[in-house]
Parts: sequence; structure tokens; C-alpha cells
Amino acid sequence: MVKLLNFILYEQSKKFQEYTKQMISTRFYESNDKYQIMVVSKYTREIQEKINNLVGKNIYILDMDTIKSGLELAKKIRTNGDWTSSIILTTKKEELKNKAFDSPILAIAVVKKDKTFFDNMKKALSIALKIQSHHKSFNFVYNNELYQIPHNDILYFEKDLNHNYTSIITKNLVYKIKESIKSIENKLDNPHYFFKTHQSCIVNLKNIKKVNFNQNIIYFKNKEINLLSRYKKKELKERLEIGIE
Repeated sequence: MVKLLNFILYEQSKKFQEYTKQMISTRFYESNDKYQIMVVSKYTREIQEKINNLVGKNIYILDMDTIKSGLELAKKIRTNGDWTSSIILTTKKEELKNKAFDSPILAIAVVKKDKTFFDNMKKALSIALKIQSHHKSFNFVYNNELYQIPHNDILYFEKDLNHNYTSIITKNLVYKIKESIKSIENKLDNPHYFFKTHQSCIVNLKNIKKVNFNQNIIYFKNKEINLLSRYKKKELKERLEIGIE
């Protein structure tokens, strides 16, 4: 099964940056999982936007010894509503370890940058991967490979009426699979997230930005669809008013 994994590495020390990249690459050398390592030197609004548009599960490795501490970045990540990504912190300073665990950021581990770094980072990565494997995903076959796409990344499913496939529209990618909307509906085990707005469409309620109920248009970030049946308007409005946990 192909998993899409993003490692966001914010590390001041070039030495430990290379150590971490090497460790991740070694971990996935013989794996079918697709991963990328995104090295950031600043956590700007532009970088945050790029991270928000990544498809897959995110694991942050943040250096607490930088001018803008990784701990502050971790707080910002959680404040922005991301409580599913895994966060690993690194530091040279023993006194910062307790400070990290006292903060409400749900860090997996604080890895000391000393002779124990390799062993402890390896353990922390294993825990992060195990946690991420338990988050709900939609599984499908694409180009003869089995993929996992986190529910959070899916905007909507749309059946092509003229062809024998359904499009999975994510934040920045589209996958075309030979499955019916009914089959997809039966496979989705997260009714709080997904709602069938039309016989040809299932939307992710969490990713809806707004709905024009007069024109039957559903807006997502940078995308919109007009697949809203008049029989589904009332229920969709009620679901959105209640809010999605």
C-alpha cells in the first residue's frame, strides 16, 4: 500500500539536518511508500500555505534551538487547527525538554542532539509513523498501486457521467479511479466528514468554504462545483450549521 508522507524539517544545524534526512531516506529505502522531505528555514505565511496544500500525512521535526523556536512553531501549527500531524522536537539543551512537554502541543518526543540522537530519533519516527497509520484514509488503486489518501485532504468525489470512472479531487491533485459513487459511499467510514450532495458527488464537509444555496454552488479553496441536488439542500445546510467535529 502506497502511503503519502511529508516530513517538514525545520533544523538550524546542517549536521543534524543531514542526519535526519539520511535517517528518513534509509527508513524508506526499500518501501513502496511515497515520501518527501521539505526543509524550511523560516515558517512564513507562504510556507504555511505550501504545507496546507500538501497531500498526505505530515510529520514535523522542529528545532527548539533556532532564533524562532520550533516550540513556537509547534504552538502555531496546533493553534491553526492541525491536531492530526505528528510533531517531534529537537534540542541541545536539557532544560528545554520539560518546557516542551509542559506545552499543550502533543509532541511525540523531544530528541536531544547528542550521542543518543540516532537511536532516539529512530524511535520517535517509528512512533510518528504508527500514529499516522491510524488516521482515517481512503484507500484505492491508482496506476496499479494501492494508495492511502487522508480524509482531510479530500475535497470531493465526482462521477464522470460519460466515462467509467470517478475523480477524487484533493487539495492539489486529481485521481481517476474505476469505482462507482455508490461503491465509494459504502467504503467511506466517516459519516461526520462526507455527505452525498448529488447522485454523482460526495463532498468532504470539513473542506467546504461556503455554499450558495440559490445557485447550488459549493465552494472549496480554489475550486467550486454545482452538484447540489435540490433534495439535499436542507440536509446540507443543517449539517453545516451543526458544525463538523
